[in-house]
Amino acid sequence: HRRLLKELEIDGKTDADIIGFYGTVGSEYIRTFLPDADEETRRLYLKTVDRYEKELMQQLHDTYPGIPEALTELKRLGYRTAVCSNAYISYIDFTLRALGLRDQIDEIQPLIRGMHKEQTLRLLLKKLDPAAAVMVGDRRFDLEAARANQIPFIGCLYGYGASEMETADRVIRSGFELVAAVESLMVFDGRPSYGNKEVDSDAEKSANP
Repeated sequence: HRRLLKELEIDGKTDADIIGFYGTVGSEYIRTFLPDADEETRRLYLKTVDRYEKELMQQLHDTYPGIPEALTELKRLGYRTAVCSNAYISYIDFTLRALGLRDQIDEIQPLIRGMHKEQTLRLLLKKLDPAAAVMVGDRRFDLEAARANQIPFIGCLYGYGASEMETADRVIRSGFELVAAVESLMVFDGRPSYGNKEVDSDAEKSANP
């Protein structure tokens, strides 16, 4: 974003402004970034940002510490994992493959035009029909989606929205704490269970350049 805004000679956007829109739908933040632009200019902006992000991801990609290990352990314990994102499928798949995590994710629920995350999460849960589920994320959109679907939420303080995680059911400071947090929240018939379990993960945010 910073590179493209400079190319377009658009001033007044701080790093905090840009980070504040991480996790949102592009069609929403673009109206703030380019309030006076026509639709064609906005589409070009989003397309160019996508290209720049992928270029940077290929050069600088990395996961948050502990995430690959946590996903491996969750799979060993019998969990299914899913990504529910405000990005389109091509971006999610590219990100997961760049990070070497694609094989660790069982299901992907991408953005559906006209829907918010609480709605796409509902579709994902309906499709998978888990006995129990937990949402993991670092933005208020993730927390709101979990609350709307009545599932517990783990807030990641190492992400982009630590200040938004105050009402999370659990908070973690690194990926190494994820498995314990998931295990503490997964309850079946009033007691913890260790089979047929599901965690809905926002593991792709670690890819934001």
